[in-house]
Amino acid sequence: MNNKLLTLLAAGAFALTACNSPTANQEANEAAAEAEVAGDQAAVAAESAGDAAAASAEAAAAGAAAAAGTVAAAADAAVDPLQEAYEEGKANAAGAIGDAAANVSAEMEQEQVEAEAEANAEVQD
Repeated sequence: MNNKLLTLLAAGAFALTACNSPTANQEANEAAAEAEVAGDQAAVAAESAGDAAAASAEAAAAGAAAAAGTVAAAADAAVDPLQEAYEEGKANAAGAIGDAAANVSAEMEQEQVEAEAEANAEVQD
């Protein structure tokens, strides 16, 4: 048991001396430098991702504006035939009303002629 304890103490002492060795210090310094470089690279990547997100948002807004313009143009294109049909319907209705008025006027003139003829016939009787 003493051998095991001595072995453990020796291993611990060896580990402590290894941690304080110039090689271990150099490796720790190199690891710290690499961690700093990695942190800088992560910051650059995050900034690039932010820039890309902003550019994507601008592109999406431009795309939405273009889509809205397309929808407006399509709506205008759909309204034009409706407006033309409405105007044509108004013209047709006005023509039909004019024709009906002319027919009524002609009938009234005919009735007037007939009434005058009847009145003249009664006067002669």
